[in-house]
Amino acid sequence: MSTNYYAVTPDTPDGDEGLHIGKHVGGKEFLFRAHRDIGLVSVAAWREFLSREDVTIESESGYGVAWETFMADATKRPADAITAGEKRMWDWERKAVSFRAERGVPFCESEFC
Repeated sequence: MSTNYYAVTPDTPDGDEGLHIGKHVGGKEFLFRAHRDIGLVSVAAWREFLSREDVTIESESGYGVAWETFMADATKRPADAITAGEKRMWDWERKAVSFRAERGVPFCESEFC
């Protein structure tokens, strides 16, 4: 099972999901969506953005998540997580991971769902 998460701001148009933060696939690492055009290419940048008072985090099924809880879960390293220096990747990542940021957290630069 997988869940996508979105950042919603007052500027988010009605009916729009919001800015794609990334996806959690059960038991695997959270895959962040990189948005180079607005500087969201690191865990630190996402943390700063998501902690703003005007941003809410919503799952694709519509439930909200506090940014502190979200970031703790999204950056948690599974026991079998790979490190930034390793070449092998999870099967679901092979086509998705563009780079690994601080502490090896995976990021994708293209759209995915």
